[in-house]
This record gives sequence, structure tokens and C-alpha cells, in this order.
Amino acid sequence: MTAWGAYREIASALRERVVDGTYRAGTPLPGEHELSREFGVARNTLRRALDVLQDEGLIVVVTGVGRFVRPVSSQRARPMYERVAADLRAQIESGALPDGTALPSEARICERYGVARYTARRALAELEAAGLVECVRGKGRYVRRDVPR
Repeated sequence: MTAWGAYREIASALRERVVDGTYRAGTPLPGEHELSREFGVARNTLRRALDVLQDEGLIVVVTGVGRFVRPVSSQRARPMYERVAADLRAQIESGALPDGTALPSEARICERYGVARYTARRALAELEAAGLVECVRGKGRYVRRDVPR
């Protein structure tokens, strides 16, 4: 596991355990100390991975008690950035965001969906990769004019 981005790999491994039932709904996750030791990372790195799962709605934090697995539906099993990208894609395809329209800023997406900036960036990158939006340096992202509907 590389030091750079280790939290993403840890989040992916933990997400898989939640989805495949290793960590069942309603049960507590192992403690930070145990997970840090298992993955060989500092607790701050582990906490960052756990924050990703919390942002995705897969776990809930009960202050002073621990982190618990939430029931997994097919919607929740999808990473949050995919859900944000899917919602924006639906707005583009329905015409709610017409050709040439500026997409909401990363900050606005963070507010609207209650996600971290990294999640907003990843959702926008998904839309760019799909050819639905284009980035204009210094101005923002816009719905492409040549997108077939």
C-alpha cells in the first residue's frame, strides 16, 4: 500500500467488507487502534478512510461509543461521488442543465450534497470523463454543447 492515497485503499477495503457482509448492519466496526495496526498506518490515515465511509453513508458515528455499519441498500453501496455524478448527469440529460450552462462549483456541490471537496471533484471528474462537461480553466465546468441526447 502506498503512503500517498493509502486512505483510499483502506476505504475501498472497508467498503468491500461492509458490502459483502463481513461487517454486518448494526454492528460496530473494529476500533481505530486495531484497524490502524491491521493496515499498518497512522490513526489519522485510518480516520480519513473512515470519514470517506461516513460521507458515503455506509457507517454512522455514535460519539463516545464507536462507528457502526448502517444497513446497505443498493443505492448506499455506490460511492457518494457516483451518486452525485448520477444526479448531475440526470439534470444534464433532462435539460435542467442545458448545453453551455455552468455546473455548480465544487463548494456549491459540497453544500448541496453534504460531501467533502474531494468527493465533489471526483463526481465532476466522472462527468468530464463521460464527455458530458468540459473544464474551462479559471472559469469552471460547463455542460458540453455537443452532447447527444
